Amino acid sequence: MKKFWILLSFSNFLIAALFGLILRGAFVWEINWVEYRNLMHGHSHVAMLGWVYMALYALFWRRFLPASKRKNRSYSRLFWFTQITVIGMMVSFPLQGYAAISITFSTLHILASYAFVYRIWKDHNISHPAVKKLFYAALVFLILSTFGVWILGPLVVSGGRSTALYQVAIQFYLHFQFHGWFTFAVLALLLDTVLRLNWEKNDHVFNWFFYLFISSTLLSFGLVLFWAYGKESFWWINNLGILFQLVGFGLFFLFSWKKIHFLQKNWSFTENLAFGFGFFSWMMKIGIQSMVIFREAAVSATTIRPLMMGFIHLTVLGFVSAFLIFFFSNLGLLRISSHIFLLGLTIFIAGFAFTEITLFTQGIFYWMQWGQLPYYYELLFVLSAFLPLSILFFIININFTIVKINLNS
Repeated sequence: MKKFWILLSFSNFLIAALFGLILRGAFVWEINWVEYRNLMHGHSHVAMLGWVYMALYALFWRRFLPASKRKNRSYSRLFWFTQITVIGMMVSFPLQGYAAISITFSTLHILASYAFVYRIWKDHNISHPAVKKLFYAALVFLILSTFGVWILGPLVVSGGRSTALYQVAIQFYLHFQFHGWFTFAVLALLLDTVLRLNWEKNDHVFNWFFYLFISSTLLSFGLVLFWAYGKESFWWINNLGILFQLVGFGLFFLFSWKKIHFLQKNWSFTENLAFGFGFFSWMMKIGIQSMVIFREAAVSATTIRPLMMGFIHLTVLGFVSAFLIFFFSNLGLLRISSHIFLLGLTIFIAGFAFTEITLFTQGIFYWMQWGQLPYYYELLFVLSAFLPLSILFFIININFTIVKINLNS
């Protein structure tokens, strides 16, 4: 794999983390040199499109393309073009927010993602049907999520920016990015790792899991509609999706855990740590999602900011990012025997865990009307500093990695 692609992905991650740190600092000190909302847009776009998307691009390229197709320079040119759009958003969003330049770069990124989906759908070489289904689902959800973005333009032109539909369109994009594209991409890569071993035939169990998870992803959008329009029927639709997700997760555990447990015996301590962190975060994500079957919890989950931020970070940092780090280490792009990698991973997990505890505790305090935690913003700022520090260690680790992956290996 092209190591510089990975360096760029982690560099984007570092910049997104630094943006996040400044956002935390804005509640501690008066920061006048940047507009908070504009920087928040820059932070979210770089984290999702600069870190997660680019990392998945590199992993899909390496894991799902035959060696002959990986030599095709069009993938490299497309990667660099997409990175240029990320840099454009990285600069333009903090400076101007949603305006002509930032919207142009965002649009170009979406078009580049279409080109990526077209090429890798055509060129992929995946032998196992279970992995292929997850791969296809991830790409379909990637395309589907962008429909929410295309709706925004006409709404703004027609004066609908203050309507509920405008917010629903934004949440449509985010929902099918987080729970669709990101989740199914991680599961495709995870199952591809597991299925490198011979295993018993249990396609019927996988199929139940797959269709339950697809249905859950679609139905759980009902929570957004419940938040936007307040209709009870949307809450019940979401609850059905949550039920499907719980059953689906149980089936995934049933058909894969023995193979995962066998593989863990051959993984290093740091690989097991990254994998365990990602898997635990996935379980926590599903567990917290399941709480919204209680109506009061559903209302709180969509109105109390610390709870919303805690869940978003649980998904992107805990579940998705931990697995991305695991996949990179499993491919030899992070030197797993290095003390630098272990230190970076430890700081990452510690900073994430304590930040999540702080956010969810504050959310519960607001829910119970107990007020604000002492030194809440100061504590969040200090804990948030752990994330860019850990990413810096990962970048150093990549630069000093002695394992070199041949392009055709």
